[in-house]
Amino acid sequence: MSSPGELFASGASHYARYQPRYPRELFDFLAEAFGLNGTQTALDLGCGPGILALPLSRLVARVIAVDPEPGMLEEGRSIAGRQNVGTIRWRRGDSSDLRALGLPPLDLCVMGRSFHWMSREQVLADLDGLVNPEGGVVIVATEPTGTAWSRAVDEVREAYRTLPGGGDDGSRPEQEESNREILRRSPFPRVTAAHWTYRIDRTLDEVIGLQFSHSSFTPARLGGRKDAFERDLRTALAGISPDGRFEQTVRTEALTATRRRRGLRPGRAPSARS
Repeated sequence: MSSPGELFASGASHYARYQPRYPRELFDFLAEAFGLNGTQTALDLGCGPGILALPLSRLVARVIAVDPEPGMLEEGRSIAGRQNVGTIRWRRGDSSDLRALGLPPLDLCVMGRSFHWMSREQVLADLDGLVNPEGGVVIVATEPTGTAWSRAVDEVREAYRTLPGGGDDGSRPEQEESNREILRRSPFPRVTAAHWTYRIDRTLDEVIGLQFSHSSFTPARLGGRKDAFERDLRTALAGISPDGRFEQTVRTEALTATRRRRGLRPGRAPSARS
């Protein structure tokens, strides 16, 4: 059995390459909502390979990108180097002990697909002591719509989900309360939501690569079953799209949470994009 670090590291390059990017409108919205003008300090907590941190770095003075997995951080550093981005500090750390990281005062904390893995109430309580009074927290989530091809992929994934001998398959934990409910009970109870809808077109190889980016199906987790998993995916998808193109509509939502005494800056309401 591979170590947890090896399991995530084996999927880091796939995650960076195949996970959908957040829309430009998200970052325009953050810039307006928090008055980002190149002078702020932002934290990307659970940053992975920097899908949020990299575009955010163009709006602030510095981003502190924190993740517990060295493989993800290494992938992020590599991408930042290729893009000549030098304002991101890549830090190995765990959300369970934010105060031990010695973070500076923050103007903004963003969390993407990482938030559901955390002890959410404790993280928000810790951020209360780190985020400036006029700052806030943003939770970003992406939800793809179901399609014929995604249902075929789900059937294959289900067949491979349980590891030999049982045990954790890396699936994200089920949450009894939504992120919005948790935020409203936190030190950042003023919650607003914005969302954008857009289409992604993928090739067959991109659909396959995307599966290896998920924690349940990284190459290290699949082990000797990786080739069979890929073969079964290709077989299942072969008859669905003769031209090898796979469309999907994706919805990105940003939950912006601030303290009660602070409101978002006035401006245009975010608009959906299709």
